[in-house]
Amino acid sequence: MRVIIVGCGRVGSQLANALSAERHDVVVIDRDPLAFGRLSREFGGRMLTGVGFDREILQKADIEGADALAATTDSDNVNIVVAVAAKATFKVPRVVARIYDPQAAEIYRREGIPTVTATLLAANTMKAMIAHPQLGILATFGSGEVELLQVEASKTMAGRTVRDVTLPGESLVGALVRRGQAMIPAADARLEEGDLLHIVVAAAAIPTLEKIFSH
Repeated sequence: MRVIIVGCGRVGSQLANALSAERHDVVVIDRDPLAFGRLSREFGGRMLTGVGFDREILQKADIEGADALAATTDSDNVNIVVAVAAKATFKVPRVVARIYDPQAAEIYRREGIPTVTATLLAANTMKAMIAHPQLGILATFGSGEVELLQVEASKTMAGRTVRDVTLPGESLVGALVRRGQAMIPAADARLEEGDLLHIVVAAAAIPTLEKIFSH
């Protein structure tokens, strides 16, 4: 896969290193040549110095042949300009932008541009750790409306079924890990102490789910 990453800061460099390690064809663009020092010695892609929304720079990165583009600079405005150009002008199949402002991120998501909002993810994760310490938050989706949780079945939960810990329309047990082996559990599967449940749940239903697991 050919990927262009605009911005070689902490996020962009980590993404570039990870994709390069998987043998993807990666091009990193940054206006500061010193930023490329964040790339690992094993990085096997190309580095281009310039502004990420400059048409000439994007063409040097072979954007017409790119499979994906990630805009990861520290500027929301730059990231959106780059993402819109990649999607609308160059028809890049997969485009994602890093956005700091949660309200702006939601607007761009509605326009069809996937965004990652570290501010929102951090706030939601901290909120969950403070308000619901029993439930381990693995991921947050959208603007925090849905969470992926990991919950360990206690001794008091042993013998109960997956159906007993499911809230119809509000939560779903997607996987159960028992003694290191993962499975997709049936509704009538009985829990054992130490089982790890991976649950997708509406954020508004988390307090109800927490009560179920605390009994």
